[in-house]
Amino acid sequence: MFKFAIKNMAIKRVKIILIVISIVISASVALLAYNISEQVDDGFKSTAAYYDIIIGPAGSSTQLAMNTMFFTDKPLGTISYEYVEKLDSDMRINAVVPFTMGDSFNGAKIVGTTPLFLDGKELAAGEMFGEKFECVIGSGVAKKYGLSLGDELITSHGLSEGGASHDANPLKVVGILYRTNTSYDNVIFTALETVWATHDHSASEDHGDHEEETGESSAPAGHAEGGHGGVIDGGNGSEEESDHDHDHGEVCAILVKTKSFNHYNAVRSEYGEDSKLLVINPAEVLREVLENVDMSSKIVYILCVIILIMNIFIISVITLLNMYDSKKEIALMRLIGIGMGKINMLYILQNAIIGLVSTLLAFGTSRLCLMLMGEYVASMGIVLNSARIYPFEHVIMAVIFAISVIPTIICTLNMSRKDGLSE
Repeated sequence: MFKFAIKNMAIKRVKIILIVISIVISASVALLAYNISEQVDDGFKSTAAYYDIIIGPAGSSTQLAMNTMFFTDKPLGTISYEYVEKLDSDMRINAVVPFTMGDSFNGAKIVGTTPLFLDGKELAAGEMFGEKFECVIGSGVAKKYGLSLGDELITSHGLSEGGASHDANPLKVVGILYRTNTSYDNVIFTALETVWATHDHSASEDHGDHEEETGESSAPAGHAEGGHGGVIDGGNGSEEESDHDHDHGEVCAILVKTKSFNHYNAVRSEYGEDSKLLVINPAEVLREVLENVDMSSKIVYILCVIILIMNIFIISVITLLNMYDSKKEIALMRLIGIGMGKINMLYILQNAIIGLVSTLLAFGTSRLCLMLMGEYVASMGIVLNSARIYPFEHVIMAVIFAISVIPTIICTLNMSRKDGLSE
């Protein structure tokens, strides 16, 4: 029976291919919409779970949250490191993590912070950065650029390719993170002091070049220009101090974990009164973002349902046409003594094979799309894991398979009732 069903399908391969394409398209859209929605939701929730306050320069709450949590967009600006010191000495706070960003390596963003920022992230090789110009790289960065321990990275100014190179201050890879399937995979992490020293050195070179050309200093004494996310506090301009790195620069944001809900309210209220600062709860901001994403997902789900309903009609119509075209074939089978029950089983088996193959192809297509989309959405701070499968996806595939078979069952049963010789 199975071999006969396969031969019968081969004869009608053009119609079978059209049915398969119809099912694969609708099923792939449904699986992709659900999987992406769940992965984005899980990524937002897990990332925002640890810190309850983010402090940064005045500006957009969403931009501040997305920049510090997912390394997307540009930082809002910088704030004084004095805020970090003040928070670090506050007894109401469990953790204070400074964050700065302004350089990149071939487009991979470089984050200046402390090892606490990578708390909970395991190293696949090497050790955590500790000294200036040491860095830990995400698994995606290591894979994309073929990097290993001991390699030196020539970074450039700015968050995209094409900026001025920091040739005098390469970063040495001392650690590689395990793959996390998050935005951390595509980022390079180093100490705050590295960012400050890099920009201090770059600023000194710029001033020196200008003085050689004009014989004048390009900046007032006691001030050095830094890049975005690495502005340097000036000293007294003495020759002795110029030979040493400044102790502190500025940061783009500060991530804070308070000891209790009451402490959280007090700290947020206290720093929120400073007009220079923006104080946000990352969970609240990301929840607003998720609401917009959720609305988009619902629209996609509605479209998927419409496609699936249309698919039911398409498959049903094609099934009826196939059965109509098969009247002579059925009459011939009846003539040689094949019962209607076996004929029904033949067509049910045939469409079951079509449904199974189409469902598996749809699943494979959705995984392929996730892989192809991975690099593009990574630039937005979203990392899609093509191997991630949610239980409800099995339900979707079961429904797709059922839709492929049910019309044939109804049609064949109806033919059996009309046929007086049916068994």
